[in-house]
Amino acid sequence: MKKLLFICACTIASSLSAVVPGDRPGSASARLEWLDCSPMPFGRIDPEVHKNIPPLRALVFMYTRAADSDRTISMLESLRRQNYEKVLISAITPDSPDDAQEFRKRHKDVRVRMAVDLERRLTPEYMHGSIMLFPMAFLMDADGVIIWRGEAVDLPEAVELQLAGKLDLALQKKTAPMVYQMQQHMRSGNMFKLYSSAQEILKIDPANAAALRMAVFAAENLNDLKGAWQLTMAVLQKRPDLPRIYFTALDLTMRHSECRPHLAALIAKFNRNPFTISVRCAFIDSLLNNFPFETAAVLGAKDILAATPMPLNAAAEQQGMILTVRSKLHYLLGSITSAEIDIAEAVNCFRAAGAKSSLIQAEKQLQYYRSLQQFLKQVK
Repeated sequence: MKKLLFICACTIASSLSAVVPGDRPGSASARLEWLDCSPMPFGRIDPEVHKNIPPLRALVFMYTRAADSDRTISMLESLRRQNYEKVLISAITPDSPDDAQEFRKRHKDVRVRMAVDLERRLTPEYMHGSIMLFPMAFLMDADGVIIWRGEAVDLPEAVELQLAGKLDLALQKKTAPMVYQMQQHMRSGNMFKLYSSAQEILKIDPANAAALRMAVFAAENLNDLKGAWQLTMAVLQKRPDLPRIYFTALDLTMRHSECRPHLAALIAKFNRNPFTISVRCAFIDSLLNNFPFETAAVLGAKDILAATPMPLNAAAEQQGMILTVRSKLHYLLGSITSAEIDIAEAVNCFRAAGAKSSLIQAEKQLQYYRSLQQFLKQVK
């Protein structure tokens, strides 16, 4: 595919301070090379000029050579597919054009817009004050105002909250300097101050993803596992509607045997919520993959799956998700034949949906079951 080169003037902060929620970045220009795509407009959206451009825009600064770069771009592409008419996503890298092009070639099916910060001016303007924590994401509204800043892993949740009208800009502005201070403690390695600052953030913003991660991280480093669990449960009590917190608790039970007695109760609490099919399948998948020889995990996965009926009008990708976890459950319960039937159907669903990464994994799973079936026939 022939590369299209666009040099555009982009609005960025004119001072050395970070771009934070509430800012409408200034008027300095930055030279961006957009790769095989048209530029994303910055600043205020003009409906007459920027036709077909959604008012919500996400800007993600990332290194293409980082170990997690493939996972990051896959997450962004998944987010784009789910909200392609509601949010425009662009990835910006300070890497060289050659590195960026090589990365783009590895992800030919990805339609997230991508640009190279040729003079490395836009990146430090946005990232200053974020301790250069990559990948970092920013959400911009129709007026060109930054309404959210956070680690890229938390972008899907921020987009969902904004689209539901639940993203609190005033709260984002209030916690921004606190998050910066927390990051400073993280950088200095002071676990006591990190733990304290994260808890202060969670008092006023229980949904703050970065603060919960840092609080758990600090507590574990201070050998306060009980504190990590109690804090997670306290946050969950305040925000039982956020799937992410259940996954944080699940991760603790996975990595620490001391937390394992809480697993069944956690699963039951998760199952009482009307989470989406993708969230429920991800939780089931984690239970089936990360808790070997743990009966509570398998039975819990079975209960969640039973409470996740497949809608008659479910999209092909959602059907594939349910079939995939059901296939794994059949396998663990000893029915390879049923497992093979389900994953074969899942392959067709993912192929129809154009979900390439899921299709590849499902095909591997199908081949595995077929190989086992062939082996069992030989030894009979």
